[in-house]
Amino acid sequence: MKKTIVCILIVLLACCAVFADTIDKVEYPEIDFAFHPSMIRYDAMGASGLASPTKLDSFYANPANLAIKRGFGLAVPSINLTLYNLQRLVADSEAMEIVNKIADKSASDEDKINLATKYLNNLGTGRNAIAKIDTGIGLQLGSFGLGTNLQVKLHTLNKGSSLASISIIPEVNVAQTLALGLKIIDSNAISLSLGASVHGVYKAYFKGIGGNTAISFINHSDEIKETLLWNTPVMGGWALPVDAGVTVGFADDAILLSASANNINGTYHMQSFAGAGYLINSFSEGAVPDQPEENPGESVKFDIKTPWQLNFGFAFAPDWSIFRPTVTADLVDMLDMIRNFNKETFRASDLLLHLNAGVELELLKIVSARVGINRGYMSVGAGLNLFAARIDLAYGWQEFGVELGDKPVDSFSVKFTLGYDR
Repeated sequence: MKKTIVCILIVLLACCAVFADTIDKVEYPEIDFAFHPSMIRYDAMGASGLASPTKLDSFYANPANLAIKRGFGLAVPSINLTLYNLQRLVADSEAMEIVNKIADKSASDEDKINLATKYLNNLGTGRNAIAKIDTGIGLQLGSFGLGTNLQVKLHTLNKGSSLASISIIPEVNVAQTLALGLKIIDSNAISLSLGASVHGVYKAYFKGIGGNTAISFINHSDEIKETLLWNTPVMGGWALPVDAGVTVGFADDAILLSASANNINGTYHMQSFAGAGYLINSFSEGAVPDQPEENPGESVKFDIKTPWQLNFGFAFAPDWSIFRPTVTADLVDMLDMIRNFNKETFRASDLLLHLNAGVELELLKIVSARVGINRGYMSVGAGLNLFAARIDLAYGWQEFGVELGDKPVDSFSVKFTLGYDR
Protein backbone atom coordinates (compact mmCIF):
# COMPACT_ATOMS: atom_id res chain seq x y z
CA MET A 1 0.00 0.00 0.00
CA LYS A 2 2.83 2.37 0.88
CA LYS A 3 4.48 1.96 -2.51
CA THR A 4 1.17 2.43 -4.28
CA ILE A 5 0.78 5.79 -2.54
CA VAL A 6 4.33 6.71 -3.54
CA CYS A 7 3.56 5.86 -7.17
CA ILE A 8 0.54 8.15 -7.08
CA LEU A 9 2.59 10.91 -5.47
CA ILE A 10 5.08 10.73 -8.33
CA VAL A 11 2.26 11.51 -10.71
CA LEU A 12 0.70 14.13 -8.42
CA LEU A 13 3.71 15.50 -6.53
CA ALA A 14 7.25 16.11 -7.73
CA CYS A 15 10.05 15.66 -5.33
CA CYS A 16 13.76 15.90 -6.11
CA ALA A 17 16.54 18.12 -7.50
CA VAL A 18 20.32 18.46 -7.35
CA PHE A 19 21.50 20.48 -4.35
CA ALA A 20 23.79 23.43 -5.11
CA ASP A 21 26.20 25.27 -2.77
CA THR A 22 24.93 28.62 -4.09
CA ILE A 23 21.20 28.91 -4.58
CA ASP A 24 20.81 30.52 -7.99
CA LYS A 25 17.73 32.34 -9.19
CA VAL A 26 15.67 29.82 -11.14
CA GLU A 27 12.98 31.22 -13.39
CA TYR A 28 10.53 29.18 -15.44
CA PRO A 29 8.75 31.28 -18.07
CA GLU A 30 6.55 28.25 -18.73
CA ILE A 31 4.77 28.94 -15.41
CA ASP A 32 1.84 31.34 -15.67
CA PHE A 33 2.51 33.52 -12.64
CA ALA A 34 -0.95 35.14 -12.66
CA PHE A 35 -3.11 33.55 -9.96
CA HIS A 36 -5.97 31.48 -11.42
CA PRO A 37 -7.94 29.29 -9.02
CA SER A 38 -9.97 26.55 -10.69
CA MET A 39 -13.41 27.63 -11.89
CA ILE A 40 -14.90 24.47 -13.32
CA ARG A 41 -18.14 26.02 -14.62
CA TYR A 42 -16.04 28.63 -16.39
CA ASP A 43 -13.74 25.97 -17.89
CA ALA A 44 -16.62 23.80 -19.13
CA MET A 45 -18.12 26.83 -20.93
CA GLY A 46 -15.01 27.38 -23.03
CA ALA A 47 -13.24 29.53 -20.40
CA SER A 48 -16.02 32.13 -20.79
CA GLY A 49 -18.47 33.70 -18.38
CA LEU A 50 -16.97 37.07 -17.51
CA ALA A 51 -20.43 38.64 -17.60
CA SER A 52 -22.35 35.63 -16.30
CA PRO A 53 -23.30 36.23 -12.67
CA THR A 54 -22.03 33.65 -10.23
CA LYS A 55 -21.35 33.94 -6.54
CA LEU A 56 -18.16 32.29 -5.36
CA ASP A 57 -16.41 32.43 -8.76
CA SER A 58 -16.97 36.19 -9.06
CA PHE A 59 -13.99 36.85 -6.80
CA TYR A 60 -11.61 35.68 -9.52
CA ALA A 61 -13.22 36.65 -12.86
CA ASN A 62 -15.19 39.88 -12.52
CA PRO A 63 -15.88 41.17 -8.99
CA ALA A 64 -18.61 43.50 -10.33
CA ASN A 65 -20.81 40.40 -10.59
CA LEU A 66 -20.98 40.30 -6.80
CA ALA A 67 -23.43 43.19 -7.09
CA ILE A 68 -25.46 41.47 -9.84
CA LYS A 69 -26.19 38.30 -7.90
CA ARG A 70 -26.21 39.48 -4.32
CA GLY A 71 -27.04 37.13 -1.51
CA PHE A 72 -25.44 34.37 0.52
CA GLY A 73 -22.89 31.85 -0.71
CA LEU A 74 -20.67 29.49 1.24
CA ALA A 75 -18.07 26.82 0.46
CA VAL A 76 -16.54 24.93 3.41
CA PRO A 77 -14.58 23.64 1.58
CA SER A 78 -14.39 23.20 -2.18
CA ILE A 79 -11.98 20.61 -3.60
CA ASN A 80 -10.99 20.49 -7.27
CA LEU A 81 -8.77 17.92 -9.01
CA THR A 82 -7.61 18.36 -12.62
CA LEU A 83 -5.68 15.67 -14.49
CA TYR A 84 -4.01 16.33 -17.84
CA ASN A 85 -3.08 14.12 -20.80
CA LEU A 86 -5.49 11.30 -19.98
CA GLN A 87 -6.61 10.48 -23.52
CA ARG A 88 -3.41 8.72 -24.56
CA LEU A 89 -3.19 6.85 -21.29
CA VAL A 90 -6.79 5.61 -21.48
CA ALA A 91 -6.24 4.55 -25.11
CA ASP A 92 -3.25 2.40 -24.03
CA SER A 93 -4.64 -1.03 -23.11
CA GLU A 94 -1.43 -2.03 -21.31
CA ALA A 95 -1.57 1.09 -19.17
CA MET A 96 -5.21 0.46 -18.27
CA GLU A 97 -4.36 -3.11 -17.32
CA ILE A 98 -1.77 -1.78 -14.87
CA VAL A 99 -4.31 0.71 -13.46
CA ASN A 100 -6.67 -2.20 -12.82
CA LYS A 101 -3.87 -4.09 -11.07
CA ILE A 102 -3.17 -1.11 -8.85
CA ALA A 103 -6.87 -0.91 -8.00
CA ASP A 104 -6.99 -4.56 -6.91
CA LYS A 105 -3.55 -4.29 -5.20
CA SER A 106 -1.85 -6.85 -7.42
CA ALA A 107 0.52 -4.50 -9.28
CA SER A 108 4.27 -5.02 -8.88
CA ASP A 109 6.88 -2.27 -8.58
CA GLU A 110 7.83 -2.95 -12.19
CA ASP A 111 4.20 -2.39 -13.25
CA LYS A 112 4.08 0.94 -11.41
CA ILE A 113 7.37 2.09 -12.93
CA ASN A 114 6.08 1.09 -16.37
CA LEU A 115 2.88 3.09 -15.88
CA ALA A 116 4.72 6.19 -14.66
CA THR A 117 7.14 5.92 -17.59
CA LYS A 118 4.29 5.62 -20.09
CA TYR A 119 2.58 8.67 -18.65
CA LEU A 120 5.69 10.87 -18.71
CA ASN A 121 6.60 9.75 -22.24
CA ASN A 122 3.11 10.76 -23.41
CA LEU A 123 3.84 14.37 -22.48
CA GLY A 124 5.99 14.98 -25.56
CA THR A 125 8.40 17.87 -25.99
CA GLY A 126 7.96 21.41 -24.73
CA ARG A 127 5.81 22.44 -21.79
CA ASN A 128 2.92 20.42 -20.41
CA ALA A 129 1.15 19.65 -17.14
CA ILE A 130 0.42 16.60 -15.01
CA ALA A 131 -2.12 17.66 -12.40
CA LYS A 132 -3.63 20.53 -10.42
CA ILE A 133 -5.29 20.39 -7.01
CA ASP A 134 -7.31 23.28 -5.57
CA THR A 135 -8.82 23.49 -2.12
CA GLY A 136 -10.50 26.52 -0.66
CA ILE A 137 -13.21 28.15 1.37
CA GLY A 138 -15.41 30.98 0.17
CA LEU A 139 -18.04 33.29 1.59
CA GLN A 140 -20.38 35.83 0.03
CA LEU A 141 -22.46 38.16 2.18
CA GLY A 142 -24.49 40.49 0.00
CA SER A 143 -21.96 42.21 -2.26
CA PHE A 144 -18.92 41.31 -0.13
CA GLY A 145 -16.74 38.31 -0.91
CA LEU A 146 -14.01 36.49 1.01
CA GLY A 147 -11.99 33.53 -0.25
CA THR A 148 -8.98 31.43 0.81
CA ASN A 149 -7.24 29.08 -1.63
CA LEU A 150 -4.48 26.50 -1.64
CA GLN A 151 -3.38 25.31 -5.07
CA VAL A 152 -0.75 22.76 -6.12
CA LYS A 153 0.27 22.42 -9.77
CA LEU A 154 2.68 20.08 -11.52
CA HIS A 155 4.21 21.51 -14.69
CA THR A 156 6.56 19.64 -17.00
CA LEU A 157 9.18 20.77 -19.47
CA ASN A 158 10.83 18.42 -21.97
CA LYS A 159 13.77 19.81 -23.94
CA GLY A 160 14.59 16.52 -25.63
CA SER A 161 12.95 13.27 -26.67
CA SER A 162 13.65 10.94 -23.75
CA LEU A 163 12.51 10.45 -20.18
CA ALA A 164 15.86 11.79 -18.95
CA SER A 165 15.17 15.17 -20.60
CA ILE A 166 11.85 15.72 -18.78
CA SER A 167 11.78 18.12 -15.83
CA ILE A 168 8.85 18.15 -13.40
CA ILE A 169 8.21 21.56 -11.83
CA PRO A 170 5.95 21.65 -8.75
CA GLU A 171 4.22 24.93 -7.92
CA VAL A 172 2.29 25.89 -4.78
CA ASN A 173 0.00 28.92 -4.37
CA VAL A 174 -1.64 30.18 -1.19
CA ALA A 175 -4.06 33.09 -1.62
CA GLN A 176 -6.39 35.23 0.44
CA THR A 177 -8.98 37.26 -1.48
CA LEU A 178 -11.18 40.21 -0.49
CA ALA A 179 -13.79 41.46 -2.98
CA LEU A 180 -16.55 44.04 -3.10
CA GLY A 181 -19.20 44.83 -5.69
CA LEU A 182 -21.48 47.85 -5.75
CA LYS A 183 -24.56 48.46 -7.90
CA ILE A 184 -24.49 52.16 -8.78
CA ILE A 185 -27.60 52.16 -10.96
CA ASP A 186 -30.38 49.69 -10.21
CA SER A 187 -33.55 49.61 -12.32
CA ASN A 188 -35.43 47.06 -14.39
CA ALA A 189 -34.35 48.72 -17.62
CA ILE A 190 -30.65 49.23 -16.90
CA SER A 191 -28.13 48.63 -14.13
CA LEU A 192 -24.51 49.54 -13.56
CA SER A 193 -22.24 47.56 -11.22
CA LEU A 194 -18.63 48.13 -10.23
CA GLY A 195 -16.34 45.77 -8.35
CA ALA A 196 -12.79 45.21 -7.19
CA SER A 197 -10.88 42.38 -5.55
CA VAL A 198 -7.40 42.08 -4.10
CA HIS A 199 -5.52 38.80 -3.80
CA GLY A 200 -2.72 38.29 -1.32
CA VAL A 201 -0.76 35.50 -3.04
CA TYR A 202 2.30 33.57 -1.93
CA LYS A 203 3.81 31.44 -4.70
CA ALA A 204 6.55 28.81 -4.47
CA TYR A 205 8.00 26.67 -7.23
CA PHE A 206 10.74 24.07 -7.19
CA LYS A 207 13.74 23.53 -9.40
CA GLY A 208 13.07 21.08 -12.24
CA ILE A 209 13.11 17.42 -11.26
CA GLY A 210 14.35 14.79 -13.70
CA GLY A 211 11.83 12.20 -14.85
CA ASN A 212 14.16 9.28 -14.13
CA THR A 213 14.87 10.64 -10.65
CA ALA A 214 11.17 11.01 -9.87
CA ILE A 215 10.39 7.46 -10.98
CA SER A 216 13.22 6.10 -8.83
CA PHE A 217 11.28 7.15 -5.72
CA ILE A 218 8.90 4.25 -6.27
CA ASN A 219 11.60 2.02 -4.80
CA HIS A 220 13.13 4.64 -2.47
CA SER A 221 10.15 6.27 -0.80
CA ASP A 222 12.02 6.98 2.45
CA GLU A 223 14.09 9.66 0.69
CA ILE A 224 11.12 11.78 -0.42
CA LYS A 225 10.70 13.87 2.73
CA GLU A 226 14.41 14.56 3.17
CA THR A 227 14.85 15.52 -0.49
CA LEU A 228 11.90 17.89 -0.59
CA LEU A 229 12.60 19.65 2.69
CA TRP A 230 16.35 20.14 2.54
CA ASN A 231 17.81 19.17 -0.86
CA THR A 232 15.49 20.68 -3.49
CA PRO A 233 15.98 24.38 -4.32
CA VAL A 234 12.72 26.32 -4.19
CA MET A 235 11.76 29.88 -5.07
CA GLY A 236 9.07 31.63 -3.00
CA GLY A 237 7.55 35.09 -2.99
CA TRP A 238 4.46 37.24 -2.67
CA ALA A 239 2.32 39.59 -4.73
CA LEU A 240 -0.84 41.68 -4.28
CA PRO A 241 -2.60 41.52 -7.67
CA VAL A 242 -5.86 43.45 -8.09
CA ASP A 243 -8.87 42.80 -10.32
CA ALA A 244 -11.38 45.50 -11.26
CA GLY A 245 -14.59 45.12 -13.25
CA VAL A 246 -17.70 46.83 -14.53
CA THR A 247 -20.98 45.26 -15.65
CA VAL A 248 -23.91 46.89 -17.39
CA GLY A 249 -27.22 45.03 -17.26
CA PHE A 250 -30.33 45.39 -19.40
CA ALA A 251 -33.89 44.02 -19.13
CA ASP A 252 -33.69 43.18 -15.44
CA ASP A 253 -30.07 41.95 -15.83
CA ALA A 254 -31.02 39.32 -18.42
CA ILE A 255 -28.51 40.82 -20.85
CA LEU A 256 -25.10 41.74 -19.46
CA LEU A 257 -22.02 43.47 -20.83
CA SER A 258 -18.80 43.44 -18.82
CA ALA A 259 -15.21 44.58 -18.87
CA SER A 260 -12.48 43.60 -16.45
CA ALA A 261 -8.85 44.44 -15.82
CA ASN A 262 -7.18 41.44 -14.20
CA ASN A 263 -3.82 40.96 -12.49
CA ILE A 264 -3.04 44.64 -11.96
CA ASN A 265 0.07 45.05 -9.78
CA GLY A 266 1.07 41.43 -10.47
CA THR A 267 4.73 41.73 -9.45
CA TYR A 268 6.07 38.81 -7.39
CA HIS A 269 8.88 39.52 -4.93
CA MET A 270 10.75 36.22 -4.93
CA GLN A 271 13.57 34.68 -2.90
CA SER A 272 15.46 31.43 -3.39
CA PHE A 273 15.89 28.76 -0.70
CA ALA A 274 17.81 25.47 -0.59
CA GLY A 275 14.61 23.55 0.19
CA ALA A 276 11.03 23.83 1.34
CA GLY A 277 12.10 23.37 4.96
CA TYR A 278 14.33 26.45 4.81
CA LEU A 279 11.49 28.44 3.23
CA ILE A 280 9.02 27.47 5.97
CA ASN A 281 11.53 28.16 8.73
CA SER A 282 12.10 31.65 7.27
CA PHE A 283 8.56 32.47 8.40
CA SER A 284 8.76 30.75 11.77
CA GLU A 285 12.10 29.49 13.04
CA GLY A 286 11.95 25.85 14.04
CA ALA A 287 8.57 25.21 12.38
CA VAL A 288 10.20 22.30 10.56
CA PRO A 289 12.56 20.46 12.94
CA ASP A 290 15.86 18.75 12.20
CA GLN A 291 17.20 21.44 9.89
CA PRO A 292 20.73 20.50 8.74
CA GLU A 293 23.51 22.52 10.35
CA GLU A 294 25.56 22.95 7.18
CA ASN A 295 25.34 26.24 5.27
CA PRO A 296 22.60 25.90 2.62
CA GLY A 297 24.12 28.57 0.39
CA GLU A 298 23.45 32.24 -0.24
CA SER A 299 19.85 33.16 -0.96
CA VAL A 300 19.00 35.29 -4.00
CA LYS A 301 16.17 37.84 -4.22
CA PHE A 302 14.53 38.86 -7.48
CA ASP A 303 11.24 40.18 -8.90
CA ILE A 304 9.00 38.67 -11.58
CA LYS A 305 6.60 41.06 -13.29
CA THR A 306 3.44 39.64 -14.84
CA PRO A 307 1.26 41.58 -17.30
CA TRP A 308 -2.30 42.61 -16.58
CA GLN A 309 -5.14 41.58 -18.89
CA LEU A 310 -8.07 43.45 -20.39
CA ASN A 311 -11.15 41.31 -21.06
CA PHE A 312 -14.67 41.92 -22.35
CA GLY A 313 -17.73 39.74 -21.84
CA PHE A 314 -21.34 39.29 -22.96
CA ALA A 315 -24.00 37.12 -21.37
CA PHE A 316 -27.65 36.33 -21.89
CA ALA A 317 -28.71 34.97 -18.49
CA PRO A 318 -32.42 35.32 -17.69
CA ASP A 319 -33.31 34.35 -14.11
CA TRP A 320 -36.19 32.01 -14.93
CA SER A 321 -37.50 29.72 -12.20
CA ILE A 322 -37.63 26.29 -13.91
CA PHE A 323 -35.41 26.33 -16.98
CA ARG A 324 -32.48 28.77 -17.12
CA PRO A 325 -30.31 29.13 -20.23
CA THR A 326 -27.04 31.06 -20.15
CA VAL A 327 -25.14 32.09 -23.27
CA THR A 328 -21.70 33.66 -22.86
CA ALA A 329 -19.03 35.13 -25.13
CA ASP A 330 -15.75 36.68 -23.97
CA LEU A 331 -12.95 38.52 -25.74
CA VAL A 332 -9.89 37.75 -23.61
CA ASP A 333 -6.42 39.26 -23.39
CA MET A 334 -7.39 42.17 -25.62
CA LEU A 335 -4.53 44.32 -24.34
CA ASP A 336 -2.09 41.96 -26.05
CA MET A 337 -4.04 42.28 -29.28
CA ILE A 338 -4.10 46.09 -29.05
CA ARG A 339 -0.36 46.20 -28.43
CA ASN A 340 0.34 44.06 -31.49
CA PHE A 341 -2.31 45.66 -33.69
CA ASN A 342 -1.19 46.39 -37.24
CA LYS A 343 -3.74 47.83 -39.67
CA GLU A 344 -1.97 46.35 -42.67
CA THR A 345 -1.87 42.79 -41.40
CA PHE A 346 -4.99 42.70 -39.19
CA ARG A 347 -7.72 40.26 -40.18
CA ALA A 348 -11.16 39.91 -38.63
CA SER A 349 -10.38 36.21 -38.11
CA ASP A 350 -7.63 37.22 -35.67
CA LEU A 351 -10.37 37.98 -33.16
CA LEU A 352 -11.19 34.27 -33.05
CA LEU A 353 -7.89 33.67 -31.27
CA HIS A 354 -9.24 35.82 -28.42
CA LEU A 355 -12.84 34.59 -28.45
CA ASN A 356 -14.24 32.11 -25.93
CA ALA A 357 -17.92 31.17 -25.83
CA GLY A 358 -20.20 28.79 -23.97
CA VAL A 359 -23.74 27.69 -23.19
CA GLU A 360 -25.26 26.38 -19.96
CA LEU A 361 -28.70 24.83 -19.58
CA GLU A 362 -29.89 24.56 -15.99
CA LEU A 363 -33.02 22.77 -14.81
CA LEU A 364 -34.67 23.72 -11.51
CA LYS A 365 -31.36 25.20 -10.33
CA ILE A 366 -30.25 21.62 -9.70
CA VAL A 367 -28.92 19.96 -12.87
CA SER A 368 -26.73 21.77 -15.40
CA ALA A 369 -25.27 20.82 -18.78
CA ARG A 370 -22.48 22.92 -20.31
CA VAL A 371 -20.56 23.18 -23.56
CA GLY A 372 -18.03 25.70 -24.82
CA ILE A 373 -15.28 26.59 -27.24
CA ASN A 374 -11.92 28.07 -26.22
CA ARG A 375 -9.76 29.33 -29.11
CA GLY A 376 -11.27 26.61 -31.28
CA TYR A 377 -11.02 23.81 -28.69
CA MET A 378 -14.15 22.17 -27.35
CA SER A 379 -15.13 21.64 -23.73
CA VAL A 380 -18.09 19.99 -22.03
CA GLY A 381 -19.30 19.73 -18.46
CA ALA A 382 -22.12 19.08 -16.04
CA GLY A 383 -23.17 20.08 -12.56
CA LEU A 384 -25.39 18.74 -9.80
CA ASN A 385 -26.37 21.38 -7.23
CA LEU A 386 -28.01 20.02 -4.09
CA PHE A 387 -29.00 22.23 -1.20
CA ALA A 388 -25.79 21.81 0.80
CA ALA A 389 -23.40 20.29 -1.72
CA ARG A 390 -22.40 20.63 -5.35
CA ILE A 391 -20.53 18.37 -7.80
CA ASP A 392 -19.15 19.68 -11.12
CA LEU A 393 -17.35 17.94 -13.97
CA ALA A 394 -15.51 19.32 -16.99
CA TYR A 395 -13.52 17.86 -19.88
CA GLY A 396 -11.84 19.89 -22.57
CA TRP A 397 -8.75 20.83 -24.52
CA GLN A 398 -6.33 23.74 -24.28
CA GLU A 399 -3.24 24.89 -26.14
CA PHE A 400 0.19 24.30 -24.57
CA GLY A 401 2.19 25.18 -27.66
CA VAL A 402 3.47 28.48 -29.00
CA GLU A 403 0.95 28.67 -31.83
CA LEU A 404 -2.63 27.47 -31.98
CA GLY A 405 -2.67 23.82 -32.97
CA ASP A 406 0.92 23.11 -31.89
CA LYS A 407 0.14 21.10 -28.79
CA PRO A 408 -3.49 20.58 -27.72
CA VAL A 409 -3.71 18.96 -24.28
CA ASP A 410 -6.83 17.38 -22.79
CA SER A 411 -7.83 17.77 -19.15
CA PHE A 412 -10.49 16.31 -16.88
CA SER A 413 -11.68 18.16 -13.76
CA VAL A 414 -13.95 17.21 -10.90
CA LYS A 415 -14.97 19.61 -8.15
CA PHE A 416 -16.86 18.96 -4.93
CA THR A 417 -18.21 21.85 -2.89
CA LEU A 418 -19.76 21.53 0.53
CA GLY A 419 -21.91 24.55 1.21
CA TYR A 420 -24.48 26.73 -0.54
CA ASP A 421 -24.08 28.51 -3.87
CA ARG A 422 -27.27 29.34 -5.83
